Amino acid sequence: MGLDAIAVIKKLQTADAGRPGGGIEQTFLAVVSEDGKEYGRPRFFNDFREVAVLLRRDGGVTHEQLHEHFASYQRGEEVRLCLTLGNAEALKRLGFNPDAA
Repeated sequence: MGLDAIAVIKKLQTADAGRPGGGIEQTFLAVVSEDGKEYGRPRFFNDFREVAVLLRRDGGVTHEQLHEHFASYQRGEEVRLCLTLGNAEALKRLGFNPDAA
């Protein structure tokens, strides 16, 4: 039986006192069930590309889907992508806990 979930991706900017005039940019990834419950704690990545590779490899997301939403991500908007995972093991490969939701 398949597992339906939603990947939530957002660009985060945090201040860094050690960097003059700048901060640290990270990419936030959470996976939630269809009723909005999170599958464990969110993960943080260095950039969108790292998340894209993970979601294409283990989440069944296509390159076209990621490309369509990249501009929204760049503007700081939250991006939501539907995932259809084969089983709970696929969710574990994404780094999330299938029992948490």
